[in-house]
Amino acid sequence: MSEVHLNQIDPYNYKEQEEAFTAGALSVAALLNHKFLEPRYQYSRELDPIVGVSFTGLFDFFVHAFGVDWLRWWEEGRPATPQGLAFKREEEKYLSSWKDIVHRVVWDYCDRHNLKRPNRCTTVQPSGTKALLTNASSGWHPPKAQRFIRRITFGKNDPVALACIDYGYNVIPSQSDKDEQGNLLNDPFDSRVSEWLVEIPVSVSWADLPGADEIDVSKFSVLAQFDFVLQVQRWYVTHNTSATLELRSDEIEPLGQRIYETIQNDEGYISAALLARFDDLQSFPRLPFEPIDKSTYNRLNQEVKARRKTDDFCAVLSRYDLGEMAEAGPSGCDSDKCMFPDQQPSS
Repeated sequence: MSEVHLNQIDPYNYKEQEEAFTAGALSVAALLNHKFLEPRYQYSRELDPIVGVSFTGLFDFFVHAFGVDWLRWWEEGRPATPQGLAFKREEEKYLSSWKDIVHRVVWDYCDRHNLKRPNRCTTVQPSGTKALLTNASSGWHPPKAQRFIRRITFGKNDPVALACIDYGYNVIPSQSDKDEQGNLLNDPFDSRVSEWLVEIPVSVSWADLPGADEIDVSKFSVLAQFDFVLQVQRWYVTHNTSATLELRSDEIEPLGQRIYETIQNDEGYISAALLARFDDLQSFPRLPFEPIDKSTYNRLNQEVKARRKTDDFCAVLSRYDLGEMAEAGPSGCDSDKCMFPDQQPSS
């Protein structure tokens, strides 16, 4: 699979869009040359070759394309008004054109290299981690807020976390680090702490558009989300669309009715996870994403700059990562959540 980061692309630069999806298509088509050592995998590939070109940052892309009026339409629930239908036609044009590019490029590559054509080439894969690399809203999903505190988990004294401290970011103990009474610990250097949360103030690329602050994206209805993911599935995706629909308790019945209608009307295949929204952030402290307002965002950024000891993050990371510190995060792991104790070889 490959992934196009739409938040990095100009909505009005169609040549750039074609180049991006062409690159994504070629990068997956080339993998069809791979020969599996396991015979049954190779046999499956020969029967049904599968590739997937995905994207992330779609919501950001459409905000830049259509402006704050598109956000207001979302706030209203994406109703079938004349303006809403016009927005849907524009969404369809973008999604369909990208799908056409992907299939044309993949199939042309296969024809030129005598490979069997995949009959479906587009998907939206889970994109939480990779989306963060370019500050994109994940996949097709709306962001959690225009501005938020992003908390990333590291092992205590992890080289990256230590570099983040020198760069000015705040570090606190994780949600799992508590005292004997079950209270959250506050000192990251407490001996009882095993994991750190690095707090980074973040804003989306369109946060400062006039009028954007007036819209609470966390209030977007589950039916609006469902409508949008159906657009993505109908006009771009030929595999499956990774989707997490967020809802409140009073939305369960309307969503159930809408799903029933979708099945009855044969409106297209969809597979989605459901996630309850919690409006009381105090019930779940130190969340990975905590929405904040503009003044809090500006204040936190000023505090980061005041604490900053260096402007060269790579240089300070190299110093910590060369083993100069007595402690470091667990080695040999591809995840910051890998906290298995070191295994000593038996004699």
